Amino acid sequence: MKKIIAFAGSNSKNSINQRLIEAISKLIGQHEVEVINLANHAAPVYGIDHEIEYGVPDSIKDLFSIFNTSDAFIVAVPEHNGSMPAVLKNTIDWLSRVESGVKVFREKPVVFISTSPGPRGAQSALNHVVEIMPYRGAVVVGSLSFGSFDSHFVDGEMTAESELLIRPILDKLENSLA
Repeated sequence: MKKIIAFAGSNSKNSINQRLIEAISKLIGQHEVEVINLANHAAPVYGIDHEIEYGVPDSIKDLFSIFNTSDAFIVAVPEHNGSMPAVLKNTIDWLSRVESGVKVFREKPVVFISTSPGPRGAQSALNHVVEIMPYRGAVVVGSLSFGSFDSHFVDGEMTAESELLIRPILDKLENSLA
């Protein structure tokens, strides 16, 4: 059995992308899924001066260690002003500094998803992340945007139609680990 790390690029306690990650993680059948909340791995805004003076925060070193245990990733990408949220970018920046030569996603399979209350479902941020994360070691297996979040959930669970949308991508991810 392989291990998949799943997280949303959000630190909001009410994040719909975190809810999406939690729902999708329940759809993985063949492998272990560890759901992470970035709010539990807070770090100051990255800057070289801060790194030189204080080093890499322990919270990021812990997250780096968790990433080392993963065979694949599922990442939900919220959208802030047309791009990824600062917390996601900051986390990626810090993770890239822990160990020289180790890419954040370690050349492992990654599925990127997104959602928002609006009909575009954070598509701009998702497109941006899918474009740049291969440079951070993501082997992009697939991506999917869920527009109009509330139409995909009933009583806190994904609708059957929404599960059908994500199923082919999750199957591709699981098969890549076989």
